[in-house]
Amino acid sequence: MQGAAPHGDVGVVAAFVFKLLRSAVGRRQTDIAEYLRVDVSTIQGWESGRRPLSALSGTSLLRVRNSLIALGAPAAAANLLTPAVEADVILSTAINAGPVAIDSRTHPLGVAVVRRSLLALVTWPFTGVAPEALRALGAPMGRGPAPRHPQLSVAMKERFFDHLLTAADSARGTDGALLRRQAVYLLGFDHRPSTIAWLIGEFHRIVRSNSLTHAPSGLLLGRGAALGLARQGDLDPVRRFIGTDFTDQQQVTANLVYWAYWLGEIPDAYSSDGDMLAGGEVVWTGHRVLEHLLNHLKEPMGADLNAHSLWALVQARPNLLDAGLVHRLDASTKVQDAIHDGLDQRAHRELSDVYFAIRLAGR
Repeated sequence: MQGAAPHGDVGVVAAFVFKLLRSAVGRRQTDIAEYLRVDVSTIQGWESGRRPLSALSGTSLLRVRNSLIALGAPAAAANLLTPAVEADVILSTAINAGPVAIDSRTHPLGVAVVRRSLLALVTWPFTGVAPEALRALGAPMGRGPAPRHPQLSVAMKERFFDHLLTAADSARGTDGALLRRQAVYLLGFDHRPSTIAWLIGEFHRIVRSNSLTHAPSGLLLGRGAALGLARQGDLDPVRRFIGTDFTDQQQVTANLVYWAYWLGEIPDAYSSDGDMLAGGEVVWTGHRVLEHLLNHLKEPMGADLNAHSLWALVQARPNLLDAGLVHRLDASTKVQDAIHDGLDQRAHRELSDVYFAIRLAGR
């Protein structure tokens, strides 16, 4: 089971998830080593990242996950062990490549449309915000002060984002569209002034190109660039984008379908945004999207987009509001609490419409 890691692999995310799970079941490294029948040095290597869990076979990784569940680890948390390895692969690929471009057909960000659950793991070392399924586990066991999230050196972070800039610039045409869009989204987590300036230029270039934003897949590119700038504190691009590009039913539908995929309500995996938008259009109910948007209306970065998406969802699927009375009361309270002076006129008006729609539902 020990496996030899390829040179240069980064294993910090899976290492931290494993350490959290071991701590959650209250076992020492020696206890886990004995249970899994491996050397304690192997456990130490997994938790330090020196022996990345990505070096294990799929069968061995499954055995580790199942063993942790058998010892009492929450299944929802333990199930993140495999996507944590996938997150490490994305980080390793970018960090090892640095400013060198990689063929989009083999790049891990260019072969599949990723979901929120995976990108939450990829961005964890940069934001310090743990994925929801791991937040209840607390801090990992250890002697003395210990990091509370996966750690990357400053040089590694810079190489990661340098590669994303290269990927976004070099991935052109249909074959590179997915890589470019997902690289642009992740660049929103880079706070270097040069990257922020690049994102501003990218956003304005996208907006100027009507042919880009008119296509639903191009809409997602502009959406990602606008959200990246919102993450830097500039809300104007998101507000402008909503006002100029979410203007017909095709764009509205594309935004909602992407929400459903992003949140896992559309179960199938897709290799392109176009396939995802076409294949996922009719297979989602909207319940998970509704719940997520209601719970994130006061999120500073995404308040405007979340409010607009909630308004569009209620317009498209009003039957979602025909739930029980307690659910409607909870929903109306969250919407009412979110209507505040920080919203622009459009978001304020749209949330007011949603509030009255909730109050009228079921009558």
